[in-house]
Amino acid sequence: MKIKSFYIENYRAIEKITFNLNYSINPIIGINEAGKTSVLRAILAFDKSRDRINNGNHLEYKNNYTIGSKECRISANINLEPSEIDTFIKNLKLNTDTQDFKILSKYNSKTDIILTRELSHTKRVYYCKINGISESTLQRITRYIVNKLPYILYFDDFADRVPESIELPLEYRKTGKLGRYKGREWREIIQEIFKRADTEGIGENDDEIHLMSYLNFKDVDTKDDILSDVQDTLNNEIIQEWKRIKKSGKSFADDSDELELVLVNDKNSFKFKVKDKSHKGKKRTFDISERSKGFQWFFNYMIKLKFNPNYKGKLENSIFLLDEPGSYLHSSAQSELLKELQSVSKKNIIIYCTHSQYLLHPKIIKLGSIKIAEKKKSVITLQNYGNYKSKKNIGALSPVYQALHLNFTQDFLGKIIITEGITDYYFFTILQNHTKLINKDIKIIPSSGAGQSSTLISLAIPFSDDFVVFLDNDTAGKKSKNCI
Repeated sequence: MKIKSFYIENYRAIEKITFNLNYSINPIIGINEAGKTSVLRAILAFDKSRDRINNGNHLEYKNNYTIGSKECRISANINLEPSEIDTFIKNLKLNTDTQDFKILSKYNSKTDIILTRELSHTKRVYYCKINGISESTLQRITRYIVNKLPYILYFDDFADRVPESIELPLEYRKTGKLGRYKGREWREIIQEIFKRADTEGIGENDDEIHLMSYLNFKDVDTKDDILSDVQDTLNNEIIQEWKRIKKSGKSFADDSDELELVLVNDKNSFKFKVKDKSHKGKKRTFDISERSKGFQWFFNYMIKLKFNPNYKGKLENSIFLLDEPGSYLHSSAQSELLKELQSVSKKNIIIYCTHSQYLLHPKIIKLGSIKIAEKKKSVITLQNYGNYKSKKNIGALSPVYQALHLNFTQDFLGKIIITEGITDYYFFTILQNHTKLINKDIKIIPSSGAGQSSTLISLAIPFSDDFVVFLDNDTAGKKSKNCI
């Protein structure tokens, strides 16, 4: 089951937006307060299983710029794989001689089902609409689709540092209830870490809550053993990944690779600590907040990914929503982050907001996938990169620069190749990556046509060390050559 697109109606300052998921990575760019985060939160609000995260703020759909509120709906175009269709129809248990069965038996993988969640309804209900299908069957279809939906995982801007202390409700030992809203996300993470730990003696009953069992053990040695198993799980899942990145030579963060995660428990309270073994082999303990910004970002990202209750070990067909990933990372680390996102996107959909050109590198990001958010007269709009009305006087990447309000001249430092268009850019980039014909240090900059090359040359002259221009041997190319 895949979601092909979202339709957002009357969510905060969004009146009507369609977000097509034609690409596995979908960046949203735009200046501050353009509405990028509103788009993410609207998509998050489609998934009822995430209603309790972030204090449920994303469920507040009312537009602060207007008096009163309109009906708010988030819809998704759902598509079933051919292998799912028979299972889907059988699950409905329809009589073969009914009109409902006759209509649905014609369903194929080219047909979409539109599922809507009405946020303005008191119960935030879901419903489907299929012409000719009875109301009772539509309700069964809705239940089936909702239960099979891809997971939607939300990662905020990571400005919220790892909590100094994660407190469980006092009644948790008896009820196993995590409480609502504030702090719940991190409580869910702690509970999930204990669930994943391979600890003998707890978890043999599928209904058993591992964290609850741990807290209720009286024997101190037993609790220490369980906590040790939990820490092993943490280090296997997170620190091993950290070491892999460091070993590969990637400049994700300037921090030691000799780190060990520690989980400290005091009654109903938990704290994450880090032991650093890099100084003469001696272990020194630090709070997460005392490590580099890069490691803090990495820990925050990985723990919310790996120990999200919806994570199933090999995450596939999920939708990742990331709000300003890499905001606190150096530009080189952001480039490495983009490669990590590319890896995750092979089997999942990623949507992220960014102000950074380093998370928009055309070697990885297809320009057609970029959405540009704007707010005009208090209304948020979302435009495809190709439809953005910008003056392409600084080449094919003009919409990116203008939407982000970036100083593009830094791209002209060093040795430069200016290509006539984006296709030429991709061709020469392939040569640079896979042959020795073009030095790896040379920057390749795409123009938006032969007629715009002169503008890029005027920038290359004062800023670059040296540059060359490649033009097609056609009428437009020859004309531009003569003008140059």
